[in-house]
Amino acid sequence: MPTALLGLAHHLPGDQSVGRVQRPTAIDPVGPSDLALAPAAQALAQAGLGVGDLDLVLFATMTPDVTFPGAACFFQHKLRAGTTAALDVRGQCAGFITGLMVADAYLSAGIYRRILFAAGEVHSSGLDYSAAGAPIAELYGDGAAVAVLGARDGAGIESVVSHADGRHHARFWIEYPSSRQHPLRITVDNLRAGVQYPRIDREHVAAFAAEHLPAVVREALDRAATTADNVDAFILSHALPGVVERAAAALALPADRVIDAGAAHGHLTAATLPVALSEAVASGRLAPGARVCLAAWGGGGARGGGGRRGRGGGDGHAQRSHYRPRPLCAAADGHQR
Repeated sequence: MPTALLGLAHHLPGDQSVGRVQRPTAIDPVGPSDLALAPAAQALAQAGLGVGDLDLVLFATMTPDVTFPGAACFFQHKLRAGTTAALDVRGQCAGFITGLMVADAYLSAGIYRRILFAAGEVHSSGLDYSAAGAPIAELYGDGAAVAVLGARDGAGIESVVSHADGRHHARFWIEYPSSRQHPLRITVDNLRAGVQYPRIDREHVAAFAAEHLPAVVREALDRAATTADNVDAFILSHALPGVVERAAAALALPADRVIDAGAAHGHLTAATLPVALSEAVASGRLAPGARVCLAAWGGGGARGGGGRRGRGGGDGHAQRSHYRPRPLCAAADGHQR
């Protein structure tokens, strides 16, 4: 049985001014596991399931609550999920695709039956808001989305592909704190140099992504044995403005079938794709039965894509009006060759 999306919801904190733009920003002292609590309850209600029905809690994030234990452990405790297995997924911008791949493998193998998969980020506490840092700070936002996944007959994930290439990792990274630096992971000199903030080689990263994001979408479509003409919506994600438009043009996609996942709220890294998917469902932009392709590119050369088809109805007492999209193909691709 294919992996199906049984419930999906998201949460964004209120907008705050960041440089020249508005971005969802967590003002209270919260971590990504806190942002994911409300959408988790909503997604479980849509699926007609309770916390006790879960076999695994997955959490995709690059901004965990603390260094360890993982965000999934914090989240599992806050859910009051007892001793349910919990696992972090570290795929950066492609974290949602990476997590889908992990969940699909577990469900397809019959190891688990119901998985709660959260993706959440709190970037705002780790950005440089000075005049020099604002062009990068403006890219990011905070937020979370939660999906309930399970194996069932009918619509479900048709393909997931994922790649990474870390050879040029320093083109897009946060270098410090670093466990490879002794005796301290970060020093006063490091802090003064600002190496605890994100750094990006815009020209290189944009060019690489504009080439490889379309490639990973094509690969996902091929694995699903279909073409772009048979996909109702492409939800694409990249940190830099303009890259999604370039990728869509390279794929010759009609504008009305492309959703730039970060256009509305900025780059939420692992949460970008599921938040955009959840909003498209809630707004009615995705009709029941729509076939969706998700794709992302990010740090470490991580990139991936996948797709699914959705349908109405659901398991148990799930809300009848809720539409569950079906990823036809999911693709994640990352830098940099």
